[in-house]
Amino acid sequence: MATQVAAPATPVGLTASSQTVDKSVLLMLAAFVLVPASFVPLAIARGGALIVVPYQHFYIVSAISLLAAVVAGALALTTVQIGLYRVLFMCLGFMSMGAIFAVHGLTTPGILVPNLFARFAGSAVAASAYLSLAAPAVFFAAAYAPGMSRLERRLPFWPAGWLVLFVTLGLVVYGAIAIKTWMLAQLPLSIPPYSTALAIGSILLFFLAAVRQARAYRVTRLESQAGLVVAFVLLAEAAAAMVLFPVWSWGWWYYHLLMLAAVALAVRALMIERARGKSFRSIVEAARQLQVSVAAEEFDVEAVAALVAAVEVKDRETQGHNRRVAELCVNVGRELGMTAPEVRVLARSGLLHDVGKLGIPDAILQKHGPLSAPEWAVMKTHPEIGLRILQRCGHFKRELLAVLYHHERMDGSGYPHGLAGEAIPIEARIVAVADMYDVLTSDRPYRKARSQTEARAIIQSENGTHLDPRIVVALLKTFGEKEPQVAIEV
Repeated sequence: MATQVAAPATPVGLTASSQTVDKSVLLMLAAFVLVPASFVPLAIARGGALIVVPYQHFYIVSAISLLAAVVAGALALTTVQIGLYRVLFMCLGFMSMGAIFAVHGLTTPGILVPNLFARFAGSAVAASAYLSLAAPAVFFAAAYAPGMSRLERRLPFWPAGWLVLFVTLGLVVYGAIAIKTWMLAQLPLSIPPYSTALAIGSILLFFLAAVRQARAYRVTRLESQAGLVVAFVLLAEAAAAMVLFPVWSWGWWYYHLLMLAAVALAVRALMIERARGKSFRSIVEAARQLQVSVAAEEFDVEAVAALVAAVEVKDRETQGHNRRVAELCVNVGRELGMTAPEVRVLARSGLLHDVGKLGIPDAILQKHGPLSAPEWAVMKTHPEIGLRILQRCGHFKRELLAVLYHHERMDGSGYPHGLAGEAIPIEARIVAVADMYDVLTSDRPYRKARSQTEARAIIQSENGTHLDPRIVVALLKTFGEKEPQVAIEV
């Protein structure tokens, strides 16, 4: 008789989260302790024996460049979707690393160029090695620079295209000069004190990025965040090995392995999360903590917090309504693939959509029962009142459109201007759907809240006539309905 052996039970308390933390701790232990400790025997041996194998060098450099290009490609796609400079600088960091290190490989003596060390103190291959870490270090440090998130709120994203073009042209020109001319060989970038200065600068910038990323890891403990911390530390250690050990020695080869490990960690983090069904956008947002927060939008601009508080004091029966609408707007915006600046506008639009009620008399606003025709006429003025209030603040642009037009309807039956279809700004159409859903599912003085099922049915019945069908579908998807059955009226 066959004996069945039961699989060992998972120890109590050992969850996927704790296993992830354990892996992350081991990675950090290796990066912060084991790698620096390994420098000691290499230093004692003065780098170790020389291993002069140009073609093998070209292969390992090409592998590192290819992996860096994969990460840059994923970040480029995310940059287009999310529209943040912090992601763009990460992309440019990996792009510059891959491109300059590819030049380092192509200029290996005997590959495309002769050995220029016999004629010059430096060479393109050595200069490219130092620059392949110095250039990305600058971009990574910029991505983690203090105040960058606030700068993003005020700086438009359109200059990003010119920045990408400028960096791309610069890399192409650099490659052409390095491969086709001897100009770089005549520069002292690869000899002390210049090489030392480049290495120290790179190390400091990588550690700045690592420290800033570590702060995010301490909050959420995500494996992808730990991977970035370790990658930055390994790149800093690669810069140290590059300047400490002689060319072709064991120590010199070690810096290549450290760079390979760093970019492989970045690729691994992306591919593992991608295999779990996550988009590159959600992976990068989680790793860098870039998700738009309604609370952050409320308190980042003092005028928003003050106005939201004033509206809730004025209309106590609907406290929390503005924040709930803002959360729904943010979720819909993300479902529609809107960029981070656009989602921020939605958050503020949801928070402020009813600010015009500050100008509505309390007798109308707090009436327990249906409004009369004259009272409705007064109530319908609140979008225009809201517009005038926000115009005086001077902080808002697209939010003005959401506040003014969130009661317009797709068939033109809304107010204040009777706009229809695509003539209604997208922000206003999103707020209209979110506002209706929260009104239906909240208690009001004149009726009890509807159930979520009833509210969704009513939302679907308004689809195509009063509400934008695409936004209705997006809202229902945020509730976990994969294929909402929405009847689209033509």
